[in-house]
Amino acid sequence: MDENTSENIKEGLSGLTLQEVSEIPACLTADGKIPESLVRGVRSGDLQIRGIAVTTIRTIQAVQPVIDAGLVPSLVSLLDSEDTCLQLPTAAKSEATWIVTNIASGTTDQTNTVVEAGAIPKLIRLSASPSEDVADNAVWALANIVGDSPSLRDRVEDEGGIGVFVRLLDYSGTTPTKVQRRAVWGISNYLNPCPSNNLSVTKIHHLIPCLARYIQQTPLDEATSEDDKESIEFAIQALWRILDRGLERSDVIETGVIPRLVQLLVSSSSSTALQKDVLKCISYFLDGDDDDADVVIHAGLLPALLALIEAKDQEVCRMALYNASNIAAGSQPQIHAFLDCGLLKPVVRILLDDFSPTPCQREACWTMANLSMRVSGDEKVGQAFMEGGGVASLSAALLIPDRKAKELAVWGFTNLLENQDSESYQSTGSIFAVIRSSSGPQNLRTIRYSRGGLEDHELREACHTLLTRYFPEYSRRARV
Repeated sequence: MDENTSENIKEGLSGLTLQEVSEIPACLTADGKIPESLVRGVRSGDLQIRGIAVTTIRTIQAVQPVIDAGLVPSLVSLLDSEDTCLQLPTAAKSEATWIVTNIASGTTDQTNTVVEAGAIPKLIRLSASPSEDVADNAVWALANIVGDSPSLRDRVEDEGGIGVFVRLLDYSGTTPTKVQRRAVWGISNYLNPCPSNNLSVTKIHHLIPCLARYIQQTPLDEATSEDDKESIEFAIQALWRILDRGLERSDVIETGVIPRLVQLLVSSSSSTALQKDVLKCISYFLDGDDDDADVVIHAGLLPALLALIEAKDQEVCRMALYNASNIAAGSQPQIHAFLDCGLLKPVVRILLDDFSPTPCQREACWTMANLSMRVSGDEKVGQAFMEGGGVASLSAALLIPDRKAKELAVWGFTNLLENQDSESYQSTGSIFAVIRSSSGPQNLRTIRYSRGGLEDHELREACHTLLTRYFPEYSRRARV
């Protein structure tokens, strides 16, 4: 008998030969179970037989059948680092890690199975594997476990798993790209805003530098792979989840990431989902003090908003308008920059267009109402508002089928009329004439005598007050 024949019939402790285990079909039995011969192969003392059995099970891609066969402890035992795993081939180790990853992506009970088998510390060690595939699968598994539930998230954190994600991003020069992508996804899962996620700002503050660096250093252009684009989305999503917990704005500003966020808003390679998450982040800074808002404005935000207001996606347009309304409520230099950039024109157009989506019109109403507060004390704002269709847009907003939009329009008219003697109106004629020419009194009367519920009573009364005080000839119900 020659050497090859002897090798083929060699038996492991499982009673299987290499030839026998190689011929086992990669499929479940008729009753949905892992073939018993594969189970014995995984537990074989022969490393070659074990490797072939693991590879075959990986090809089957089953979850619960692997658990039911009692194979999880055996598979987890294969996750020891290369220097302590005898001579198990790296390819087989990668397959075993993949199976554990697949199980960890299942239900909480299934994920718990691999955790209770001691997978977390082994996966942490394998995240530093010289094999890119092994490290990738290990980090993928950790990310799955982190994202499953708060209890498993805390367990991964307690055992050092979150530190692994940070380390992999900090060593960006040596960490393989796809392993970095898994680490970013893991951080995003860690910050998942599930109902019981009670992570404090102090606990997650250390994640900011590595996320900011990744966002700044990862290119986004026509040559960027879809995987890298998705990873940038996860990084922005993670940053927003940190900001949403009340982080000090200056801590992010100091990383220098703001200009990059603005660039991503207008990049032709940015997805709609990415633009939405960036707009969420931007809104956090505009909601801060004037210095915080100035940082994003000076980074080029206004031209970006001007472009996004024209976006085909309704939610992108709405969010851009939301940010614009915050700027319109800002400092005098910010409002003047808003006007100089030409943002007033598209806001007015949206309110005058009957076919504009109501959510977008509502945000546009906020912008006009905020500007109306400055008309009386700022000649530049007053002139731009009166000559740019501000009054006509508020009048049109009174007819929008949205209660909030109507409230904002009435508020805007109240601001204008209560300051009707302002010098800001001098160059544009009587404010009363402008309001009358835009059908303002008629539209106020329409709301005043509309058949609304009790919740609209205050709105109707506000219209009545404006009409009786400034336009008494319209205070009575119109004749039909």
